Amino acid sequence: MPNHSGFGLLSTGLIGAILLLGLVALWSGGAQAGDDLVDFKSLDKVTKGAFTGKFSNRDHQIERGLLESKLIPVYPEGADCPKIDHIYGEAWQGPVAGKFHTGTDIPAWWDDPIYAMADGEVVAKFTGERGYRGLQIVLRHSPEDTGLPVWIYTLYSHFSSMPEVEIGQRVRIGDVLGPNGKSGVPGEMREPHLHLTVSFSKSPKYARNKWLLVPMEGHYADPVALFRGKMPIDTQAMRALPKSERRVKIAYKLETGKIVPPGAKIIWPFACDPD
Repeated sequence: MPNHSGFGLLSTGLIGAILLLGLVALWSGGAQAGDDLVDFKSLDKVTKGAFTGKFSNRDHQIERGLLESKLIPVYPEGADCPKIDHIYGEAWQGPVAGKFHTGTDIPAWWDDPIYAMADGEVVAKFTGERGYRGLQIVLRHSPEDTGLPVWIYTLYSHFSSMPEVEIGQRVRIGDVLGPNGKSGVPGEMREPHLHLTVSFSKSPKYARNKWLLVPMEGHYADPVALFRGKMPIDTQAMRALPKSERRVKIAYKLETGKIVPPGAKIIWPFACDPD
């Protein structure tokens, strides 16, 4: 009979190698680890200073856009939308002095559905063991998703329960992400609200750990800037706009499911009620 022992040993070794590679891929974040997920060591000094607490640097934050944009959202006539009450870039009014608000706060009722602002992919879920953001998810939006020539990240915070979407899942504009709440919010007086943070990068790559996602060469943006529907969206450029261009109309979804205006690629994260 032919001797197949060498073939058997080769097959066993090959199978073992495949299994090992699979375990490594799972441990490092799945297929994204080989594509767009990078180590925090790959981030440049300014990005670390702007986005991470450990290397926090106010000059780097300003360089990457963390200051008031001077944009004014224009809410629709004929519909009632949850409105911003704490603006992007202001001095944070939380329990830690010297910090600045990385997003906008939008109060809404307990468990009101929070919607995906654009087509995108779930790239992170955080339970909020560090900081004051509570239950969070992050969506990444490609240039094809938004019509803007950059990769945009929208971070949604303070859900009342963890969204059921999974990392790697594609979502569509207007899909329900989860229920509004106040998980992680310090103090009893603050009402339920969405803390919405927007960042962007020319690169699709990002770093992620258990608590934080940071775009490679990332910049902050006022969420209102997205509704301009064109570049630029960086804060320095927004501050340089003439006053007549700082008023920005938002696109939105009605509770009926209709998106206004039709064909909008980015919408408000809560439904608006017709008056």
